[in-house]
Amino acid sequence: MTPSEFINEWMGKVKTGIEFRKKYSTEKNWDDHRKMYRGQWSDEVKPVNKIFSYGRMLVPRVYFKAPRVTVTALRPELVVHAKVVETIDNMILRETMLKETLKMSVLDSFLCGVGPIKLGYDSEFGYSPEQDIGGGTVTQVSQKSGERIEYRETIKPEMPWAMRCRPEDIVVPWGAQDAQSLPWIAHRILRPLEDVQQDQKYKNTKDLKGTRSVSLENYSSPFRPSEERDKEVVYAELWEIRDFRSGEVLVICEDQLLLAQKDALQVEGLPYEFVSFNPDPEYFWSIPDAHILSPQQQELNEISTQSSRHRAIALLKFLYSKGAISETELEKFLSGEIGPAVGVDADNVAGAIMPFQPHIPPDLYGASMSSINAMKESLGFSSNELGDYNSGSPRSATETMTVSQSFEQRVSERRDIMSDVLVRIIRKWNQYIFSFWTSERVSRIVGPMGEASWITYTGDQLKGEYFIHIDSDSGMPVSKSLKFQMGKDLLGSFNGDPLVDQVALRRLVLDNYSEVHPGANELLKVPPGINPMAAGMERQPFPIGAGKGSSGGRAGSSPDRAQEFDSFKKRFNQRS
Repeated sequence: MTPSEFINEWMGKVKTGIEFRKKYSTEKNWDDHRKMYRGQWSDEVKPVNKIFSYGRMLVPRVYFKAPRVTVTALRPELVVHAKVVETIDNMILRETMLKETLKMSVLDSFLCGVGPIKLGYDSEFGYSPEQDIGGGTVTQVSQKSGERIEYRETIKPEMPWAMRCRPEDIVVPWGAQDAQSLPWIAHRILRPLEDVQQDQKYKNTKDLKGTRSVSLENYSSPFRPSEERDKEVVYAELWEIRDFRSGEVLVICEDQLLLAQKDALQVEGLPYEFVSFNPDPEYFWSIPDAHILSPQQQELNEISTQSSRHRAIALLKFLYSKGAISETELEKFLSGEIGPAVGVDADNVAGAIMPFQPHIPPDLYGASMSSINAMKESLGFSSNELGDYNSGSPRSATETMTVSQSFEQRVSERRDIMSDVLVRIIRKWNQYIFSFWTSERVSRIVGPMGEASWITYTGDQLKGEYFIHIDSDSGMPVSKSLKFQMGKDLLGSFNGDPLVDQVALRRLVLDNYSEVHPGANELLKVPPGINPMAAGMERQPFPIGAGKGSSGGRAGSSPDRAQEFDSFKKRFNQRS
């Protein structure tokens, strides 16, 4: 094919993929779901925004707050290698802010059904190993001015990354069933035209005008708010296509082929992952939770609006006969004074003025609760899980446990999906490291016997078969109070233990006081000329952690234990 025929063929595939998304996804409602989540309602509506509350409740339930990667070698000669890979993976998790990407992808899945995550290495708009100059590629800076043309802080030279993509910007082939069987995937990128023309990996950029592709004339997507802010900036619409069949990456803009080369990021599949909680049984585009909740949300808003209007109508009102009471007397009647005397020009006072107060239909409350219960059932959340107490008689322990177990099953399924996504991201990141880290690096690891050591390595030396596990609990956030408590626990457990360095143990505890009392670690003094280990095991009259009257060593130790310790100390001194 000629270059023009080649571009037209691919643009035809992309256009067909867009039609597939429009027909078999809920794309036409995605913007409405986002407006519901933002609370953008018309002035006449009095909303009860359950889309927002359920969405904010779902995100912290399913993403990992402090994940930790555990890497296990599948061959005995790779045990040390697995420790190095584990150290690298946990470091990258912190450096790339992957947690924020996962949170946004969970929200995309809640509102749009699919949360796309794009993976990459070194450069946001495509990595070319041939352009690696050591310490990163040249594609992040302008070839003329030397200024940056990539601005995302979480994407760093020679580091893998993961980025959330808008579902509207992702196109898959017509009839795609799942993310594991995609022959190609396209990503729509709006990028300043000036940056595109300065990107050194692109060709044929001289004649670009910053207009949309004529091959997609029926495809209109508005600029995002950040792009509308500066009307003088001209944007180019790029279509980045990754073809799994040929292993190539293509970039097309305005019927010009800017890039066509071997895709270095296609390892273990395409460099994309997707968060999807409610998969469709036939099509790639999954079912959003917001789409299922939307009818009840609209019904709930209507009930709330009607109830508000009824309350306005039901305010206390009066009916009076014209001419029976003057304007002056009426003002006295409606004033806030106590006990005013109001004159009425009528034989029957009851016929001259009468109070009127309509009632609020009690069925409105029942209807609103019915809509709320339907939304809870759709998500599988009870009132307790939503942070509320059930009204009525107290629930039994068995009933509470049954509800909790049912809830945990629904949530654990979603957490398991997030765990699988995270494992696949780490696996692809490791392949990037094995392939692209050609220069020597160094990491500090803790060996199988607890010894710390520094290891020098390259990516190729780490290449191997590993099992990756995500532990959501072992990576708990460490605070000052937690470090202080752990220090006290260590002292209580190992105080006087001859196998533990007692000087280092006490220094660890005193370090926790350094912020409140500077120089607290200087309280520990080891007499000159004495072995620190031997000094640490010297029995004190009242050692730290021991009660008054203790015989030394561990708190509450017996005389036999003290004699055993003395014997060990003598043997240790003789060996020293």
